[in-house]
Amino acid sequence: MPPHAQLVMGPAGVGKSTYCQAMQEHAATEKHQLHVANLDPAAEDFKYQVAFDVRELITLEDVMEEMELGPNGGLIYCMEYLLENLEWLKDALDRYGDDEYIILDCPGQIELYSHVPVMRTLTDTLQ
Repeated sequence: MPPHAQLVMGPAGVGKSTYCQAMQEHAATEKHQLHVANLDPAAEDFKYQVAFDVRELITLEDVMEEMELGPNGGLIYCMEYLLENLEWLKDALDRYGDDEYIILDCPGQIELYSHVPVMRTLTDTLQ
């Protein structure tokens, strides 16, 4: 796993993905390698090059359909599923070396931060 990673968190719509795109573009102009990974199972479009995507593991759309959950409950389910399958995340991060930097673009739904310990647990695990 790379020793340097950044979790980009904040409410929906504040520009997390835009920040990730700007950082990736800036790194490219400076000839630095910077990877951006998507940890939002509800994300659809990216303006940055995606290193890996949690939707390879689970998608909000599939969960909503199969579990008959709404978007908020479905997102909580997806993120709890990620925590139960942290080996997938570890394997994805292990593809990057000690000299590489990765940004993790996180979901913005407030329930993940205020109602359940999912994001706190993920942060603690990554440390």
